[in-house]
Amino acid sequence: MDKMNIDPLQDLKEDIHTLIGGRQFGSMEELQTVLNDFNRHKNTTPNEDFHGLSSEQMHRFLHFPFESPDLVRYSDQIAIEPESKAALLLSSLVERIGEDGVKLTAKNNLSLKLCQEIAACYREHYDDRFLRSIKIRSEDDFEELNAIRLTAQLGGLLRITKGRLFLTNKCKKALNSGGMKKLYPLLFNAYTRKFNWGYLDGYESLGIIQQSFLFTLYVLHVYGTDWRPSTYYADYFIQAFPLSLKDVEEKTYEKPEETLHRVYILRSLERFADFFGLVELKSVSDTPYTREYQVRATGLLDALLQFRIRSPGLIPDNVLGRTL
Repeated sequence: MDKMNIDPLQDLKEDIHTLIGGRQFGSMEELQTVLNDFNRHKNTTPNEDFHGLSSEQMHRFLHFPFESPDLVRYSDQIAIEPESKAALLLSSLVERIGEDGVKLTAKNNLSLKLCQEIAACYREHYDDRFLRSIKIRSEDDFEELNAIRLTAQLGGLLRITKGRLFLTNKCKKALNSGGMKKLYPLLFNAYTRKFNWGYLDGYESLGIIQQSFLFTLYVLHVYGTDWRPSTYYADYFIQAFPLSLKDVEEKTYEKPEETLHRVYILRSLERFADFFGLVELKSVSDTPYTREYQVRATGLLDALLQFRIRSPGLIPDNVLGRTL
């Protein structure tokens, strides 16, 4: 990856110096008008580091990802069955909870028997090396199920009452009207908005990784037709958010870029995009520590959301055919 300037403020200072250096202004109002025009142009012009997004659009991606219908629209009910690990786990859990609910342990966890039943179903569909290698003794051992159970509670789909786990009326209504096609977008919303992606992974907070989930999906939408290395997307993330490198703890054995690559691939690609079936991952590494994959977007990505952005000046012509 090319060396980059991780101080955008310095770039801004240089741009302003170039703009007004040596110019004469008749009044402060005239100077302010020039600066306002410069700022407006800069914020609305497609940024090469953002792959066709302007600074203003990126701001909305980060701070209003579900409230920007002019940039992206989400399907309340997707048109295809959401084949994914997340959907399978939620479906298995909802089926077993049923109308009567399920009894929880003293720590308000799912019972061992229920976890083992769902794990057996999960293993039938997905070849998970980590899950194969461990013996499930509690819900905490089955991290994916634990994440879905917590996310469903945060999203108002499940509730705990007197030591039992029940489906909420919100969940039942969605289930009856559209099944998993209706539940899946609700789970996605809760996972991106409320569930902590850094939960128990041992790395720094790096909240920008989760906050930029929509940018990740955008670049997957733009470039994901072909198989590409996972580092391809990790590089794009660092290019767009270079200041995130300053939040990485210094290590003697690893550069900040390498750490950030690892965390981004783990959280954004493995535990988000792949977990929700929005991409396919093909491992090209023998050790989980290196986390190297080939990545390709799936049809579920386009079924879930539709981007309404077109910036032909920055995106190759062969990519524009993907309904930007």
